[in-house]
Amino acid sequence: MLARFNRKTAAVLSGVTASLLLTASAALAAQDKPVVVYGASDNVRVEYVSYADLDLAQSKGEKKLVWRVGSAIRRVCQFDYGHIGLQDNGYYACANDARDGANPQIAQAVTRAKEIAMTGKSSIAATAITISVASK
Repeated sequence: MLARFNRKTAAVLSGVTASLLLTASAALAAQDKPVVVYGASDNVRVEYVSYADLDLAQSKGEKKLVWRVGSAIRRVCQFDYGHIGLQDNGYYACANDARDGANPQIAQAVTRAKEIAMTGKSSIAATAITISVASK
């Protein structure tokens, strides 16, 4: 009886050891894959505009988001409040580019909100609006 118990114990231990070796080798192999980190470079100014608190299915919420995006654009494009009306063409070019990048994001956020309002779900992921421009 004791010999049979020892054989079973040895079989179980060898199985456990083999599975641990396979798990460890799989973990080591997984470490060989490259890690990709996304982020803004040093010469880019970025702002993220949250809309988590807004009901974008309503026009009031959409207008509030557009206002927030406009404020973020003024910040990243460095609007000079001391010279209102005297901004150089660089500001307006920057603001137009930033607005062109933001508009599709706003439309996607509104579409997502309307899908959720109608069906209770959406295939579009929730994110913040990203406003980014190259530094001057």
